[in-house]
Amino acid sequence: MRYCFLALILIVSCKPQQAEKEVENYPVLETMGYYQRFSQKLWLAGQNQNWELADFYTHELEEVTERLVEGNVIHDDYNISNLSEAMLLPKIEKVEEAIRKKDQVLFLENYELMISSCNLCHNATKHNFIKILVPNDSKIWNQDFTSK
Repeated sequence: MRYCFLALILIVSCKPQQAEKEVENYPVLETMGYYQRFSQKLWLAGQNQNWELADFYTHELEEVTERLVEGNVIHDDYNISNLSEAMLLPKIEKVEEAIRKKDQVLFLENYELMISSCNLCHNATKHNFIKILVPNDSKIWNQDFTSK
């Protein structure tokens, strides 16, 4: 419940009265595609306790988020940059902490919180028809996620 309340505060504070500098043609959909692909690969690496690969994908998620934050992206009157910085970056950092500790239980807990923040943002921006799930299968990827 605490997270929902904080998300509501963020939503209200991130919906701009008037955008300071709206970035036209910022590839929001492409960015979300990177999030989805990297987060799924991150989960698969963590499931296989391949901490080096999990660390790689965590850094990729951070880089995509940092570019989005720096872009001051306003999309459909919502400041996607602010929402991503406030809601997603802290969750990525928690996942990163679990990876450093090589703690699979903590990794899975923090990963689920990260995915939850994606869905909270989708709900906040009236994109609740986009629901991201914790993966349950690796068959769609042509990559080996084991550390051996």
